[in-house]
Amino acid sequence: MHPEVLIMKLKITPSSLAIIVSLLLTLIALEMFFLNEKKQFELLNKKNDLVLEQGVSKIINNEINNMIISLKTFNLLLKSNDYNASAKDFDKLAKEVMATNNSVSELQFAPQGVIQFTYPYSKENSAIGHDLNRLKGRHKGVLLSIDNQLLTLIGPVKLIQNDHLSFILRLPLFNKQSEFIGFVIAISDFENISNKLPLKKLAYKIQGFNPDGKISTIFDNIIDKTAGTINVFTVPVPNGKWLFSIQNKKYDPENYFVIHVLLYLIVIAFFLYIYKRERYLLLTNIYINDTNYILKHEAITDELTSIYNRRYMNNIMKKVFFSNVTSIHSIAFLDIDHFKIVNDTYGHDAGDEILRVFAEICSNNIRTSDIFARWGGEEFILFMDKTSRIHAEDVCYRILRAVNQHSFLYNSQVIHITVSIGLTSFSPKNDKIDAVFKNIDDAVYHSKKNGRNRITVI
Repeated sequence: MHPEVLIMKLKITPSSLAIIVSLLLTLIALEMFFLNEKKQFELLNKKNDLVLEQGVSKIINNEINNMIISLKTFNLLLKSNDYNASAKDFDKLAKEVMATNNSVSELQFAPQGVIQFTYPYSKENSAIGHDLNRLKGRHKGVLLSIDNQLLTLIGPVKLIQNDHLSFILRLPLFNKQSEFIGFVIAISDFENISNKLPLKKLAYKIQGFNPDGKISTIFDNIIDKTAGTINVFTVPVPNGKWLFSIQNKKYDPENYFVIHVLLYLIVIAFFLYIYKRERYLLLTNIYINDTNYILKHEAITDELTSIYNRRYMNNIMKKVFFSNVTSIHSIAFLDIDHFKIVNDTYGHDAGDEILRVFAEICSNNIRTSDIFARWGGEEFILFMDKTSRIHAEDVCYRILRAVNQHSFLYNSQVIHITVSIGLTSFSPKNDKIDAVFKNIDDAVYHSKKNGRNRITVI
């Protein structure tokens, strides 16, 4: 469909259509912008998650490696004394090791699994004398460490001696015959590690491996799980892993709510403007069309009788003579007899009424295809399209009889009116328009000269 035809069917001006298209494209661009903002927010979260995961993994592994180094160093020092150090020597060695690593909060020595020495020592909350092989909640972890003959990280667990949430690093000891002879143990408070993690302003949860209780929650400050997306990642630790769940901030469209509303209000205002503008243009167009119709109608209509005028009949005749149709047409002049006497006797108002009634009688007695017009004064003209002379005479006689039979009344006075008619038939191919008009003019003159109230055919 052609764009101009489409615009006409939509009844909208091209300028308004351009504004609407521009507004719609602007809305699409804005929605794409907000959508892109959301995607950028999500990408930034993922990037931050990755950086955070790498940072957390690095810190935890560094802390655990430092603990392992400290524990193995302590083990070597004890081994150099054949694991037969006195309490004083034990405290001295432990103090030296812990001075190089602030992640370790306590060192222990447990021959055959029974804790003999601890540093630092406290009478109120000492673990000395605890048999790890028999303690509830520790047995599985002890067996795991002995069976694997590997260093084992357990935690977090609450320490029996002080209820502190801590991690326990156990190194099993074996003699030359691979017989279990005890443990060297390093303990680290959970706070030592958690304070170094870059998680202070975040909502997160940490779950760790505990051989006696499987996965246990180390820390959890996530209150509302629907407040944002949860990113989960794992950090490998000796004989297990820690599971981190970090809650990201949820994308909040309300940040752009005011802008969103303002933009849509502006768009709505533009649409209202366009609606009012188009309505005004529509009403103006209707008014112009109505005015043009009235002017056009007045240009081709006789003001007194409301039938076609001479201008319209001339245009019709020009079209007929310039067409390629070879049909026979007929045309007649009708001249009201003694019309001057009517005007002089009864007045011009009576004459005007006679003209109006005469035009109405003629219009009622012609065919729908016939064109009837006032030529001027009391003269009228009738064009009968594609009509032979014989059929044209029938139409003219019908008019003649109707006029004779009608009683024209004016101010209770009966006025008798007759009409003289001149008729001719023609073919545009063989005749000239001037000759046709002369023929009907001569014919009506002949009717008047020969007694009026008659039809003359030329």
